[in-house]
Amino acid sequence: MKDVAIVGGGPSGCFMGEKLAKKGFKTTIVEEHSEVGQPMCCAGILGAQRLLKETGLDPKNWSVNELKGGIFNPPSGNSVKLTRNQTEAYAIDRARFDRSLAERAVRAGAELRLNTRCTEVSPRENKVSLKTETQNGKEQLESRLVIGADGTNSLVARNCDLMKEFSPTICAQAEIVKETEDFDARVYVGNELSQDFFAWKVPAGDVYRVGLGDKEGNVKEKLHKFMKNTSDFSQNTQNKMVRLTTDLIPTPNTRKIYGNRVLLIGDAAGQVKPLTGGGLYLGLSCAKIASQVAAEALEKEPSEKNLQKYEASVNEKFGREFELGARARKILKKMTDEDLSEFIELLEKPKIRNLILENADFDRHSNLFKTLIKKGPSLIKSVGARKLTKYLSWLMDS
Repeated sequence: MKDVAIVGGGPSGCFMGEKLAKKGFKTTIVEEHSEVGQPMCCAGILGAQRLLKETGLDPKNWSVNELKGGIFNPPSGNSVKLTRNQTEAYAIDRARFDRSLAERAVRAGAELRLNTRCTEVSPRENKVSLKTETQNGKEQLESRLVIGADGTNSLVARNCDLMKEFSPTICAQAEIVKETEDFDARVYVGNELSQDFFAWKVPAGDVYRVGLGDKEGNVKEKLHKFMKNTSDFSQNTQNKMVRLTTDLIPTPNTRKIYGNRVLLIGDAAGQVKPLTGGGLYLGLSCAKIASQVAAEALEKEPSEKNLQKYEASVNEKFGREFELGARARKILKKMTDEDLSEFIELLEKPKIRNLILENADFDRHSNLFKTLIKKGPSLIKSVGARKLTKYLSWLMDS
């Protein structure tokens, strides 16, 4: 019997697998695809600072593009650029990044089973049973602890009664051949574009990653319409498309992240930034926390009682991030196209621009939210009392 079975060979699962294998625990990672890192539907952006400090992973090792600025495009068409003229993040080669973490896990002693689909997870009093399917037929795997790292629609979460709500954002992303050097990520907002999310364009080596998310509707059709009707794309964009993928982004706080002999990490745990849906940094950081809690529990018994520290530790570190980010997302959903245009154009006001550039943190949006709340009264002259009151009331009521 294994000590740990990890369902899902993505970054969070492999990172945790490496940590536990290094501690001497018999660890197996079950991955349904034939290759780690494929398919991929992700903007693939990693912040320049926090990841290296917290996990020891340097995003520069997998970088295909430095990102130095953000361009925000409202419905009015009056775009606003924010930059500190320094590298804020890296667009990475996600497939190579994922494979690298898988290789690290295997070198640490973890077993990686590719082409192995988990079909059922059953926690019992003294073990967890996993039913799997391979090209050679059905198999059963038993472990003392199971880790759900199997994405937004997590089988582990569903089988272990940890899924409280399922309301993901549906995303489609295309890769389009890039013709010019570019260091700016672009964000597009508008209610006709998406009722619940936004569209993006990220330079990534030889291509642009262009995507769009929404809660409902055919996101592929919406993405094609967006590219066809947006001046940032040429008329022959469709002919330059080299890949088109779809995926789901979870909503934070829609699932319990621990149970008897089970932990959830990454997208399976809803560990993404509520405002942007980015989950690489959060997932890896929470996987590090989970590995520490799991190692302590495995020295005794990985019961629900001995695993509850995981949720408390995640909330201590990221609870405010999830809360304020969710409020900001609700505010954006309330905004009309006129509100969105008005709000983004405020970013050109020197006092507001400077406040954002001084306090923005790519991986921790709550730092900026807290500063904006604190500095609210001093922004009256720049924003206008009526507008500021409206924005702050939305934030408090969300």
